[in-house]
Parts: sequence; C-alpha cells; structure tokens
Amino acid sequence: MVVDEAIEICHGAPFDEDVYLFDDMEARQAFRTMRRPVCLFGHTHVPTVFRCDDTMKHVTPNRDGRYSLTFSDGAQYLVNVGAVGQPRDGDPRAAFGTVDTVERRLTLSRIAYDVAGAQAKIVAAGLPDVLAQRLATGR
Repeated sequence: MVVDEAIEICHGAPFDEDVYLFDDMEARQAFRTMRRPVCLFGHTHVPTVFRCDDTMKHVTPNRDGRYSLTFSDGAQYLVNVGAVGQPRDGDPRAAFGTVDTVERRLTLSRIAYDVAGAQAKIVAAGLPDVLAQRLATGR
C-alpha cells in the first residue's frame, strides 16, 4: 500500500503478503517490485534493513541502542522495524520505528515493557500458552 511519494507498506513483501522476507534473494525480488524508494514490511517480527543502490547491503540493527539511517537519493530501502508484540530476534523488548519524512530519517528503537503482565493477559484471554511463553525470550 502506498503511503506517500517516498514510502509504501506491506505485511510480508511487496510481491506477496505471505512471504517471509529474510534473505538477499527475497530482498532482490522485493526491490524489483517496490513502487516507492522505501518499503516498510513486517511478518518476520525481526528488525532488519536492506539497502539497494549500486550494490545491496543487509544490516541487522544492533540491539544495544537505537539504529538510525538517513535515506539517500537513488537508493531503495526495505525495512522491518521488528514487533511491538511477539518479537522474534531474541530480545523481548518491544521494537518499533519512527520515520521523519522532513529529515528523511528512520530510527529503530527498543523499549522494555511489562512482559509478565502481557503474559498473564494472553493466558487469561485463552490464547495458546506458547504465545505467552515466547515473550520472555523474544523467540
């Protein structure tokens, strides 16, 4: 879905909402089908950035702090900001991203939250226990 002249969003990949976009092969296909320079995607719950200009670069953001990038003219970006709920990268903190369209900057961040409280609500709602258990490990 197109957001504005610079950004589009999708769940899995621009070419298929159900694809798990993890590696360079899927990223190359996604870059070919993108309609905007920046595509924000999800589905994997793992923060990652692919950048393509003359070459392709895959970056897994450092979990110790914030990760920022400024969008360059002529480059394309595929960005997964991670997940506020159910992270899958081994870090139980909530992951999220902010985009500054004026500065053309994206910042990925992590923040701790009440994991035990969220687990209790999952169990109380009758959802599968595995959804509650994995919150503690971010897997």
